[in-house]
This record gives sequence, C-alpha cells and structure tokens, in this order.
Amino acid sequence: MTTTCDEKHTELKPISICRREVEVAMVEMLVSLQKRGWTAAELALELADASEDLVMLIATKRLRPH
Repeated sequence: MTTTCDEKHTELKPISICRREVEVAMVEMLVSLQKRGWTAAELALELADASEDLVMLIATKRLRPH
C-alpha cells in the first residue's frame, strides 16, 4: 500500500502488480550487489540516478551524458 496525504485526508492506494514486481526484482538485485561489496547508500544513489536517466530517455528519446 502507498499513502497520499494532505492536511485533512489520507488515502491508501494498492500498489500495482507492475510496481510490486519491480520492487521484488530491485530488492533481489540490491541484495546481489551488496554481496559484491557495494553499500546500501551507494546502491540507492546509483539506482535513483539510473532511474532518472531512464525517465529522461523515455521522455526525450536521448540519454544525458555523465
């Protein structure tokens, strides 16, 4: 479940099947990468950056250089 809140209202929304499958795959990937020596913080930052790049690629059809 996810929550959305404003000052007077909190709404619980079920997570989509796609989101659930992405989260399972992501956790499996992160566990595997942590076994290879990467910290959770390093992985979280790189995952966020890679996700942003993918969103931009989809939105603009090109990947920004790093």
